[in-house]
Amino acid sequence: MNTKFTVGEIAKLSGLSKQTLIYYDKENVFKPKLVDSNNNYRYYTADQIEVLDSILILKEIGLSLKEIKDFMNHRNSDNAVALLKNQQKEIKQKIKQLSLIENRLDYKLRTLQEFDRDSERVQITTLEKTEYLAIEPVTTPNGLLDVDLAIKRLLTKANNHNYPYYYQIGDMVSKENLLLGNYISFEYAFLPLQVAPEKGTYHKKVKGTYAKCYHQGPYKNITDTYQFLIEYIKKEGYQIASPSYEYCILDSLTTKKSEEYVTEIQIKIEKT
Repeated sequence: MNTKFTVGEIAKLSGLSKQTLIYYDKENVFKPKLVDSNNNYRYYTADQIEVLDSILILKEIGLSLKEIKDFMNHRNSDNAVALLKNQQKEIKQKIKQLSLIENRLDYKLRTLQEFDRDSERVQITTLEKTEYLAIEPVTTPNGLLDVDLAIKRLLTKANNHNYPYYYQIGDMVSKENLLLGNYISFEYAFLPLQVAPEKGTYHKKVKGTYAKCYHQGPYKNITDTYQFLIEYIKKEGYQIASPSYEYCILDSLTTKKSEEYVTEIQIKIEKT
């Protein structure tokens, strides 16, 4: 039975490249036990195969080579339990983060698919439950640049405080400005949230009846879309009961041309 193995043989057994094994040797992570005094060839022993399996397990659960080296040099049952508990904690945190990212992607895909289905008409819809929006005030003069800056500030806060936000940005035009016809004077920038945040300022978008439509093309032309939507609301016997909520559906993330940008407008309405 063969009791010593070349670098190439261990590479085939483990699925690693020879270059990786040579690097492990150089970094003192996993070194051949035997050196032939006649030709300086280096050989691994049979008992080292199990050691390499352990190293690969540690690598799989997320340890760096330095951490693997430190553990292998000081391994015992107590250190192993402590290490595995710590890695388990880190993996759970990663799973939580990946779940959040998955929810964000689901939300973004849903908004894109809804646009594909409903882009040609005004809709009267029902919001079944209250939604939470992290908000940031838009500073004077409340124009497009000011709302962009507010979004940047809000994203910084959201990341610093680990807000459970979606891959979605938006802004709000106050009810007062809607009634005055000031459709590009913004009150807040917002990020839709999965749940109410523990820190920071948020706005409740309450459940109820909403009118919504899509503005397609450069934002500078959105006044026409607002006028069309508000005329529809009045014609159907409703009145405005909230600020407008503007959601960026297609933006610089999804298209290069501003002519293809899409903004969804939602306004809560009540019967007159």
